[in-house]
Amino acid sequence: MKLQIINLSRVPRLIFIVAFSIMLSACNQSLTMEAETDVPVPLMSKLPLNMAVYYNEQFRNYIYEENSEDRPNWAIKSGASMVELFDQVLPSMFQNIDHVDSINANTNNSFDGLLAPEISEMQFALPNETKSDLYEVWVKYSVKLMDSKGELVADWPLTGYGKSSTEFLKSRDKGLQAAINSAFRDAGAKFALNFNRVPPIRQWLADNPDVCNSVHADIC
Repeated sequence: MKLQIINLSRVPRLIFIVAFSIMLSACNQSLTMEAETDVPVPLMSKLPLNMAVYYNEQFRNYIYEENSEDRPNWAIKSGASMVELFDQVLPSMFQNIDHVDSINANTNNSFDGLLAPEISEMQFALPNETKSDLYEVWVKYSVKLMDSKGELVADWPLTGYGKSSTEFLKSRDKGLQAAINSAFRDAGAKFALNFNRVPPIRQWLADNPDVCNSVHADIC
């Protein structure tokens, strides 16, 4: 029987190599990025309404953060892109849009209504997690609509989904960036197309004489 002799002088070096490898692997998986958006402006007839929009601080500065074994030190800054998303879509939907610094800014009836989008959740799925060739992103919003008296008309859940393929985007960062942009585009399209289909919003629009006397009279 042969005895295996361990060179103890090499043990500290081996420990260092293992520790360094673990640390390097974690660094490779860490992620810091700023989401971008490129949302096409929808072509549609504007509603004859003067609307206000309010973005709270959490929405403007939203950062998706996670620090787990699979996603160590993830920080995806999305606030600026989400503001840009709504700033691109809203002017194509309404006659006039004004930014306000308070959700109570409409108590003096200066606007027909006030919109206040809020971020509820962002979710990500990586190819190695789903055993597919797709990066997938879900973004969930809650969009509040207040009337001219500051009363809540609707609190509308809005979800956007986006994906990108590893076939064209080999980099994880580029794959996630493309999927995030796709999710923002999906959310923007759903918001523009479905706004007047939400029952309480449709009723609110039908109660507005300017809407009923416009090309949107079918709402009434």
